[in-house]
Formats: sequence, structure tokens, C-alpha cells
Amino acid sequence: MANVGSILGGAFGLLRERPVSVVIWALTYSVGSIVLSLGLTFAMFGALMPDPQTAVNPASMFGSMFGLMLLLYLGILFLGAIVMTAVFRAMLRPEEGGFAFMRLGMDEVRMFGLLILVIIAAFVAMLIGELLLFLVVMIVNLVLGQGVLSGILSFLLFLGFICAVIWAEVRISLIFPLTFYRRRITVDGAWTLTSGHFWTLFASYLLVALIFIIAGGIFVWSMMGSYIVAMMQAAGDPSQAQALSQSFAAQQFAMPLATRILFWVIGALFAAAWLALGPGTLASATRELLGDDGDEAAVFAAESDESYVD
Repeated sequence: MANVGSILGGAFGLLRERPVSVVIWALTYSVGSIVLSLGLTFAMFGALMPDPQTAVNPASMFGSMFGLMLLLYLGILFLGAIVMTAVFRAMLRPEEGGFAFMRLGMDEVRMFGLLILVIIAAFVAMLIGELLLFLVVMIVNLVLGQGVLSGILSFLLFLGFICAVIWAEVRISLIFPLTFYRRRITVDGAWTLTSGHFWTLFASYLLVALIFIIAGGIFVWSMMGSYIVAMMQAAGDPSQAQALSQSFAAQQFAMPLATRILFWVIGALFAAAWLALGPGTLASATRELLGDDGDEAAVFAAESDESYVD
């Protein structure tokens, strides 16, 4: 039966059983992102520094910058889709193999398209939800007037909106691994699969997030804890805050190479762990819930590749 322990056990098992693949995923994403960023930076520099003898059209320059930024974003998103699909393949279809389970095929293209659809749908849904929340809060304030009661009701409405967003995100959270498993984009399938498992999934996601928040907080504090404390003590004194910022920047610039390399390695380890445990938790939850549904896994595996939207 799917529970928090089994879901997290499967996710952390990925780190234990396939450490080489995890490192390759982190290197692929990190190096690929750097290459894409540098390439687009040079291209953007060329767009911002045109021939001085040629008249500059601000609208054309802005259009070029926007196009380059969009291209960079899509490139990094596609790179993320490749790595995420590799994690899903390692846990849900390991028999397919591949270099660190990475491939470039319809699974990756489908995942890339799904990422774009989810981002657009989430943006539209959040925009509509926030507008509705704003209108309801305005009506409450108009009816009750400015006061304690209207303030409490507005806060409760905002809290309810946040809870509704979290609930919806958890309910459709398995859309990515389930789409990979079924070889077709499935929204209702993810909604059905998570039915009755909200708290189990929420607790699993929360624990993984807390692990990274605590570990990241410790890492950041070890790097700049004294600077943070000093900046808090300098609150209200702009000149002292500026002096502290300059001093901290000088310390970072003078940091020994060995220390820089150590921080880079720790950062790479964080990236590797996140790339494995983020999609890994989703894949582990999908595997556990499909197992609870008996023959449903066999039905999903038998789905044809002829239809891409369910």
C-alpha cells in the first residue's frame, strides 16, 4: 500500500541505486544550461551593440531581446524535460536503458509539450483565481466596511485560496510521470490516480521540500551567516549597510580557489539531489499508486502510442 515511507523510500533509493546516473543528470543539466546561457548572452550582446553606423530601432531591439530570452527559456525547459524523463525512465521503465536513461525521442518531446501546456494553464488559472479573490475581497470590504471583521474574512479568503491551489497542485502532480508511463498526455488519469491520496502525497512532497530548505539554509548560513546578522543589525543605516555589502563582496572576490571549488561541488551535489528527488518522488508515488490499483499498471503499459491527449 502506498504510504509516505514507501514513496520516499523509492525516491531516495534512486540516489542509492543509481548514483552515477544522478551525477550525469546534474552535469548534463548544469553544463547544458551554462552553454545555452553563454551562447544566448553573446547573441544578446550582439543585439544590444549594433553597428554604430546603422540606425537603431528600439522596438526592433526589444523584439530581438525578447526572442532571444524566449529561446533561452525554451532551451533550458527542453533540457529539463530530457533530464526529468530520464528520471522517470529509470524508475518506471528501466528496461529501456540508455545513457543514464537519457534519450531523445517522443517521450521527451511529449514531456516538453506538457511542460509548456502546464505552465500556460497554471498562469491562466492563477490569474483568474487572483482576480476572483480580489473581487470577492473588494465586495466584502464594501459590504462590511474597513474593520476587524472584514480583515479577518479577507485573510480567511486568502488562506482558502492558497489551500485550494495546493490541493489542486497535489491532485494533478502525477501528470508528468503518468504521461510518461502511459505514453500519452493524461490529465484525468492523474486526477483519478491521486484520488483519496492527497495527504499521503502532500506529506511526501512537504518532507522532501523541508529537507532541501533545511539543508540549503545550513549551507547558506555557513557561507554568509555573519553577513546576514550584520545586515540585520545595520537596518536603518544605509551607509553601514553599503559598507557591509562592499566588504562582503571583497571577501567573496578574495576567496581561495580551493574554497570556491568546495562550494561549487556542494552546489552541484544539491542540484543532483534535487534533480533526483524532485521527479524521483513523483515517479515513486506513481509507481506505488499504480501498484495499489492492481491491473491498472498493465493496462497503462498496453496503451498504444497513437493518441497523445487523454
